[in-house]
Amino acid sequence: MASVNTQFSIAVHLLAGLASREGLVTSEALAESVNTNPAFVKRVLAKMSRAALIRTHTGKLGGCELARGAEKITLRDVYVAVEAPKAFAIHSYPANKSCVISRNIKGVMGEVSIAAQQAFEAEIAKTTIADIVQKIEAS
Repeated sequence: MASVNTQFSIAVHLLAGLASREGLVTSEALAESVNTNPAFVKRVLAKMSRAALIRTHTGKLGGCELARGAEKITLRDVYVAVEAPKAFAIHSYPANKSCVISRNIKGVMGEVSIAAQQAFEAEIAKTTIADIVQKIEAS
């Protein structure tokens, strides 16, 4: 079974944690919320910092905070920031030239992949971190 990339969902978790707290939050506190290794959290935070979704502050009293309001950060912003994998991948086996399916499957599935990816990204662009926090607080 292929490994699963969870950086997108973890990044959303981290941003929801930042949005729901006042002031700077340490990577250790965020790692505790995710229940994972702080080093992994720092790698995800670095990607979000490069994408200008968060600001980080170093030093003894350092931590991180959202770079803009939670209502202005979409899940698509997060998806792009963490370079999450596409909806699905197409195999790379060479085509069997004597088989019509084998010769054409990659092109057809490529079209399906593009349409699926566009639909997925359009859907997640409708949801903000503020929406996520609101749903969590309502549950």
